[in-house]
Amino acid sequence: MVALTIILAALVLLMVLGMIPTWSWAEPAQPPIIITGILHTSTETGELTYASRIFLLNNGSTAYKNDDLKATVYRNDQLVVTVETLNGYYLISSHHYGVRYIQGPGCCDDYWNPGEEIEVDLSDRTFSPGEKIAVKIIDKETRKVISEDATVA
Repeated sequence: MVALTIILAALVLLMVLGMIPTWSWAEPAQPPIIITGILHTSTETGELTYASRIFLLNNGSTAYKNDDLKATVYRNDQLVVTVETLNGYYLISSHHYGVRYIQGPGCCDDYWNPGEEIEVDLSDRTFSPGEKIAVKIIDKETRKVISEDATVA
């Protein structure tokens, strides 16, 4: 009985000191910015127009200066468009760039705060239902990817 108690105490001590790995059944943590939805329908009529609108949520705990960020959008692992700023006032929408507009609380002032969403409206027919869509959020100054998420449209 004493030997069993000593062995159990040693195992608990090793776990506390971090020498025995702990197993977790939880899913991996989500990236700080996630895709919450993709819409293909017209907001006015509800008809399928291949509207190509992506909704992004700041799911982390960091407030980002939105003009310091850009987003690259991929369809089936091929780059289709780069949104040069995530600040709604500085974005110059143009069919040449493939971005109609961005809107939402995350792009209306200087910061994209946790819990705020941004809607990125790309040119119609940028992607279709069933395609793999990935978005990378990049810090323009450091050129590092700060978040990456993908989903099926």
